[in-house]
Amino acid sequence: MFCDITQISASAGKGGDGLLSFRREKYIPRGGPNGGNGGRGGDVIVRADENENSLIELHTKKKFAAKNGIPGGTQNKNGSASEDCIIIVPVGTQIFDVTKEELIADLAISGDECVVALGGRGGFGNAHFTSSTRQTPRFAELGEPGETRHLRLELKLVADVGVIGLPSAGKSTFLSAVSAARPKIGDFPFTTIIPNLGVVKLPDQRSLVMCDLPGLIEGASQGKGLGHEFLRHIARNRVLLHLVDCTRDDIAADYQVIREELFRFDPTLADKSEVVAFSKIDLLGDDPELLKMLKEDFFRKTGVKPKNIFSLSSVVGQGTKEIIESCYQIVLVRKAEERLLAPAAERAPQVFRPHLILDPKAFEITLEEEGYRISGQRIEQIVIQSDFSNDEAVMRVRDVLRKMGIEGKLIGLGAEKGATLFFGQKTLEFKPDIFSRKTA
Repeated sequence: MFCDITQISASAGKGGDGLLSFRREKYIPRGGPNGGNGGRGGDVIVRADENENSLIELHTKKKFAAKNGIPGGTQNKNGSASEDCIIIVPVGTQIFDVTKEELIADLAISGDECVVALGGRGGFGNAHFTSSTRQTPRFAELGEPGETRHLRLELKLVADVGVIGLPSAGKSTFLSAVSAARPKIGDFPFTTIIPNLGVVKLPDQRSLVMCDLPGLIEGASQGKGLGHEFLRHIARNRVLLHLVDCTRDDIAADYQVIREELFRFDPTLADKSEVVAFSKIDLLGDDPELLKMLKEDFFRKTGVKPKNIFSLSSVVGQGTKEIIESCYQIVLVRKAEERLLAPAAERAPQVFRPHLILDPKAFEITLEEEGYRISGQRIEQIVIQSDFSNDEAVMRVRDVLRKMGIEGKLIGLGAEKGATLFFGQKTLEFKPDIFSRKTA
């Protein structure tokens, strides 16, 4: 079964809690803090692999979660980080955030990966907070919750040549004749209901990757038939091989139907390099005059010159080598253009990290009816990991507010003592330092 679009949820692991602990040994009545840090929660990573060709496994398993980090231990022992959860997808998979409806990453080559959900940071144990002014800290951080994201994965098959045409134009027969692919072939429309990939071998160790797409019909761009589900794959093809059944009554109209559907789906598809070929010429009774007449009539109605129209019979192998060679030469030109326009096209695999786009220390203060909402990656992280039932932990949060300049900003906005501060799901009473008030 083939699947090229699915939705999943990814939940990263929670960071391990830091430990609140003091050294307790015989003859050492006042041992110092020795609580270790918690380990980091595992990330959820989506990785492209050339050996995968469908999203079917993700269609049946919808939820992926990484394990939590290990809590810190006594004697300054840090908890270990958890392993990442790796999701393997085919090359050409695009990752969208369902909530924001935005593209996160496009895994275009094998080895590309994207951290779709970041594991929570492990909490610091009380030993971490020891300083000359805080010699016996009686608080530790909680582990940060891991991210949870709802994702939509869309696969755009990566192929050099996309074979298009009306149902029963001979696309699958052609692919089976020139490659080792074995798509389903029948004498009825819509035999092909999924895309098929095949590697075409040429002399001198050259090769092409070819994709046979399910037949399109008029109205496919609006959802009719089967081909509309796979039009997105054409965007990845460098060349379109348009097969036209020359035994049909009006082959020019057949050709124009497909061209119109490509334009309606995405106008840029109509500008792709195209090779036009008449298929099933063995059924013309080996009549070259009839074939010449068909090409001239086709030229008058479509503008495609007869010299640019190939003829083939996949059944007897006639004309297939010439078509493949023509496609290969066009692919070489397209690749050269891609290298000039985007030198990174032949890049090494890379890791996409959407969470690193924003400055973690940046913050924003929003006035609400009941108080002030403070948002920002770092400050929210500290608040989430602080145990508000511990007075020393709360004092540490207030100290961070002063050091980051948030307290001074609040005073400048007119915030009074006792105002409510909102940090995600947590709240804190505003108690500005008297010196901050004087300098603000």
